[in-house]
Amino acid sequence: MKGFGVALFCLVVAVQGRNLDVDGLSGSPAQLGENPWLVHLRVTKLTGGGLLSSSVGSLIGSSWVLTAASAVQDARFVWIRYGAVDPIRPELVTETSTVRIHPEYNAATGENNVALVSINRIVQPTDNIKPVTLAAAGSEIPSSGRLCGFGGENNIPGERLQCLEADLTVEGETITAKGTGSVPSEFDIGSPLVSDGVQYGVLSSVDGTAPVYLKTSLYRAWIQEVTGTIV
Repeated sequence: MKGFGVALFCLVVAVQGRNLDVDGLSGSPAQLGENPWLVHLRVTKLTGGGLLSSSVGSLIGSSWVLTAASAVQDARFVWIRYGAVDPIRPELVTETSTVRIHPEYNAATGENNVALVSINRIVQPTDNIKPVTLAAAGSEIPSSGRLCGFGGENNIPGERLQCLEADLTVEGETITAKGTGSVPSEFDIGSPLVSDGVQYGVLSSVDGTAPVYLKTSLYRAWIQEVTGTIV
């Protein structure tokens, strides 16, 4: 089993990047240290013939990552890459020990599309690796936020992290980043929506030309229950 995991990790997939574009604004390549909480996930699932999939998450403590349930449901192995503006050359790679899907996640509707990934070690903070602060319960959503993603073209995940500021629209439990053209793709599901160093959303879906995020403030109690820490 260990050898199989190592073999999968060593697979190299041809990737191609692209620019993010929201409301006509092209995303800028991210630099190390700008988004130290953002992590790149490579997942192999029990279904899918062992093929690797790509998604994104956020470091919310020394041993937990927050992402989307759809990104890690039925996961067999999850590799977490930190400081990964280029996912092929991360600063640190760890494996997961446990995946916890929200108990009320509905794959058909996308409700409660959040999950927690337990890291198999304590991650020490560096200039390029630091936990994000989660929005407090009842927090007001800012009018704009920072979107980051690796994107993708032709069903191939992108190779360079890019970010931009986008206007936000709130409706019920979701936050939509308004825009047209290329936006974070299906390979960026689970990525954080951040403003001033605080995470307000988790990317749940890419609806047409607009990414849709779930409010993290709604899940603070569940996160605290699972992780055993105050967030």
